[in-house]
Amino acid sequence: MDVDSFEKAASGAIWGNVWHEFCGWSFPHRGWNDMVVPYLTALAQGVQDASDGRPAQVMFFDGPFWIKIHGTGSALQLEPGGEGIDDLSFVTDRESLSSAALDAGRLVLVVCESRGWEDDDVRRLRVALHRLSP
Repeated sequence: MDVDSFEKAASGAIWGNVWHEFCGWSFPHRGWNDMVVPYLTALAQGVQDASDGRPAQVMFFDGPFWIKIHGTGSALQLEPGGEGIDDLSFVTDRESLSSAALDAGRLVLVVCESRGWEDDDVRRLRVALHRLSP
């Protein structure tokens, strides 16, 4: 994630560079620009759902890309998908993924608060992070 890239559009949406790193591979790609606050809200909810045994699909908002998250015992299986992505799967422990989602979300909240960006999207992110917190 690149917090220096964050901008608030005339629509009120907060855009910024947000992507995942899997074993040195960037998804959808390094510097992917998307609606960062709703994406991280969906990711936090997806991690929570998968941790509770409910499969989740977290969509990026700009482009046909997603990550499916499935609980597998004490681990979570991540399956990135979308245009040009075939049969990839990564396994991580729940604590690591939850911690990464919390850290990213909290950083986004700090940036939003420092810039005076308080809206429904930011409030939903705050709630999702609170639910994900141990």
